[in-house]
Amino acid sequence: MKNSTTQMAEERRHLTRLRNKELLHDYRQALREAYDNNLSINRRELVKRVLLNGRPHYYVNFDHAYNVIMHINSKNEVAKKTKLKQEMWREIYRKVKAEQERHPTLSLSAALTRVLASERASRYYISEDYAYKYLYHVCRESRKVHDCN
Repeated sequence: MKNSTTQMAEERRHLTRLRNKELLHDYRQALREAYDNNLSINRRELVKRVLLNGRPHYYVNFDHAYNVIMHINSKNEVAKKTKLKQEMWREIYRKVKAEQERHPTLSLSAALTRVLASERASRYYISEDYAYKYLYHVCRESRKVHDCN
């Protein structure tokens, strides 16, 4: 039986793969739209646009999300290293609180479940550098089938 640290690491990798798959889908769609509209394509600008305008799911572990929300409740701070992650957790927190205001009898865990299951992020909360490198790598590997050109 795997220990919980290994399971959490596997789940995090799985969630990252799902998020990256959604990012790739959104990038390919934006690329197709640019080609269809005969727009000049600056790949860096296209990646930036996808990051800012994408509406991905929240790819976070429920238990971790619950702990972060509880920490924000008690300390009124987001203890995350990057500004983007801080913004993401503040957004989730606001949505959870709004859900509880709409349904006052809803527990924190139920409100969080609703947000994670049905809400979408206002943007991708990953760096431009990470997204560009990831998309460059995937597209370079798949050029044989013309997915990213």
